[in-house]
Amino acid sequence: MLSAFYIKNFRSILELELDFSYGEGKAPNGYRTFELLPFHQAGKERRLVPCMAYFGANASGKSNILKALSSFMHFVGLGREISSAYEPNLLHPKFQNSTFAAEFVRGDLYRYEITFNGVEIEEEKLVKGGEELFAIQYPKSTFAKRISSDQYSDRKLREILKVECSDGRGRQTKPFLNRIGTQYAGLNRDLSVAFFFICGGIVTWIPEAPFPLATGVSSLALVSRTTEKDALRLITEFVRRLDVDIAAIEMDDKDALLDDLDLKLLNPNNFESGFSQSPNIRTSHLNVAGGMTYLDFHKHSSNGTKRLAGLVGLVLCALRTGGILAVDEIECSLHPLLLREIVRYFKSREHNINGAQLIFSTHNTDILDDSILRVSEIALVRKTLMNGTMVKRLVDFREDEDNIDIRNVTNFRKQYLRGYYSGIPHPAL
Repeated sequence: MLSAFYIKNFRSILELELDFSYGEGKAPNGYRTFELLPFHQAGKERRLVPCMAYFGANASGKSNILKALSSFMHFVGLGREISSAYEPNLLHPKFQNSTFAAEFVRGDLYRYEITFNGVEIEEEKLVKGGEELFAIQYPKSTFAKRISSDQYSDRKLREILKVECSDGRGRQTKPFLNRIGTQYAGLNRDLSVAFFFICGGIVTWIPEAPFPLATGVSSLALVSRTTEKDALRLITEFVRRLDVDIAAIEMDDKDALLDDLDLKLLNPNNFESGFSQSPNIRTSHLNVAGGMTYLDFHKHSSNGTKRLAGLVGLVLCALRTGGILAVDEIECSLHPLLLREIVRYFKSREHNINGAQLIFSTHNTDILDDSILRVSEIALVRKTLMNGTMVKRLVDFREDEDNIDIRNVTNFRKQYLRGYYSGIPHPAL
């Protein structure tokens, strides 16, 4: 589970720490019997939210929050070029370098941090439960004793860093965690846990990057340890429960194959343009004569149906693995009631038993009326020239300071649209 994500100097963001903790103090009375989860219990002392919804005006920086998560995974998880992750704020020269830092719970609390500029990594470190596992300020590096071994001594680890992570000119250009995770996964459990959390534990989806249904089928089949046919049936059942007029979905098995490493990482961002050839997918529908009519999924299905079918694969993967699903503009092409049901699955005590989290940005305010999201799960995003993108959760508003009475029974939608929390546009058309 993701506890916090720190971003420095990325697009509209100057410096921002995203908090995913349950911030309401003591647990609600009788919460163990609630149908909707108020929080996930992560260890004895840490409570984390199942959902986080970001609201704000256009160009406030909501999408940049999700893109920062995506760039972090591409850079660290997939070892992409450093230039792909370095997108500094061009309107404010406060920082010359950028930083991503993820704090997450996988049994213990981990924190991975990487600082870089356009040409080199300036600092990289991993901490577990307060113990520093490694810290690198190239060419200097320190490794905890638990990481080194007879086979991989400090000298060997420094050789990996020098040979595989640097450009030979005194600069570290590739994340050390990436090289260890992809080439030496058996070296140390803590390093593997951190690497695979970043690569496969968080999945991001932005509107301009369509998620192929076939990719969702293959990913779900892998995590469910079942066949792709059974995975497609699970997705179809979920889609039908959301009241889409489809009797069944069929797909050619031979086209629904992914690279083994991509399957292990389970990240749709890994698939770039998807499949070299779109799989042959068809849907069956009851016709007026009482028989079945078969339609080409890509040609005849609406944008909403195609997006929903792709999204469902991600939802089921996250719920089954306890992963994090981060979606920008989640409401695109979806009816508000469908959005509500997807959020309810992540809030459901029955369906979300593994600690999955849903992080999303949206302009759809209907969900603020549904008493599904709590004050710890609603965040308002706004931007100024001097401070860049800023985020404030409803739980952080104070009646004495902000003159706003914030409770979980409050009509958030009405207050938000009236501008009580800011984060709305003021059009003058």
